[in-house]
Amino acid sequence: MEIVGDSLDDVLIELYERLLKEGSTNRGTRGGTLECLGVTLRIRQPRSRLSRSEDRGKPFSAIGELLWYLSGSDQLDFIKPYIRRYEDDAVDGVLQGAYGPRLLRKNGSVNQIENVADLLTRRPGSRRAVIQLFDAEDIAVEKKEIPCTTTMQLHLREDRLHMSATMRSNDAYWGLPHDIFCFTMIQEMFACRLGVRLGTFIHHVGSMHIYDEKAYPSEAGFSTC
Repeated sequence: MEIVGDSLDDVLIELYERLLKEGSTNRGTRGGTLECLGVTLRIRQPRSRLSRSEDRGKPFSAIGELLWYLSGSDQLDFIKPYIRRYEDDAVDGVLQGAYGPRLLRKNGSVNQIENVADLLTRRPGSRRAVIQLFDAEDIAVEKKEIPCTTTMQLHLREDRLHMSATMRSNDAYWGLPHDIFCFTMIQEMFACRLGVRLGTFIHHVGSMHIYDEKAYPSEAGFSTC
């Protein structure tokens, strides 16, 4: 399935309709879902990253999550005021799958944001500008929570910076609006640093799904997976 639109709302409207129409039932780790496999979303104007139909809480919590990523933190205390649901996944106040340490201190010392920015400065047409978030050890060792995002890749072409995010799993109702906000903000930050225009945002998902109401009551908070 591929859905193309100018804005987040453009792709969400079609995605929800198609999930309800074409989705198959599946029971995942967090509960029952309606699922479509192999979904790609293309947003031509990544700055149109906020949904006009979302409530006021989601922009607030999405900004909090973005700042959490960029701070390099894996601490529950930082993100809990924005997204309460993370409390269920924490182990001794730490989120094992937090993106921040993997972005800025991969394997303890690798700053992937700096490395990718430096690579694209030196070699603008490179196909190696990949940020890795998911590790093989995430399923080799039992963890309470692991990244839903596997990679983000930057593509600098004809003075425009495009970005592809690949996810193993994505909750289309709670998580997807957050992910697209955070990822397109990161895309725009790279574009500003490189002094180029913003291109298309491409979002690939292995399992795109919505949870049934028993899995996520409305007051539970947000989850990306």
